Amino acid sequence: MTGTVLLSSTVCEREAWLIAHQIEPDQYNPFIEIGRLIHTESYKNNRIREISLPGIKIDMIYEQGEMVVVGEIKKSSKFLKGARVQLLYYLSEIKKRGVQAVGKILIPKEKKQITVVLDEQSSTELNEAIKKAEEIISLPKPPQRRRSSFCSKCGYQEFCWS
Repeated sequence: MTGTVLLSSTVCEREAWLIAHQIEPDQYNPFIEIGRLIHTESYKNNRIREISLPGIKIDMIYEQGEMVVVGEIKKSSKFLKGARVQLLYYLSEIKKRGVQAVGKILIPKEKKQITVVLDEQSSTELNEAIKKAEEIISLPKPPQRRRSSFCSKCGYQEFCWS
């Protein structure tokens, strides 16, 4: 399981399956490139950027007073449900490693910061999302394609609709 698979499972089950099976999207998709640019250019002054652990690629982690903050940078607030589940997964995984933290979804273009806390209710939400994602990725082949408003900007557009 990865945070990206969890995020994708809230938007498109087919995309989640493809990611989980190491089928990469078109890396030259302009929307993927814009996301990559926003990720690399935003919040440059923070001391710690991008940490990788198994199944986790944290965009940034820093201290704010006594609290450790895990930041997840997003291009827009369009996929907040998925971004929240992704961040809950990261908070849960680092908690297992002994680090208590709070999460922030950072949307620089919109100048938004949304705080995410791993508590009992959000842990239940996370467990349900993990169960759903596990069901999707255990399928022998990708779920049927379903056209949605997100397809036109997706890195898998040619894979699904060529």
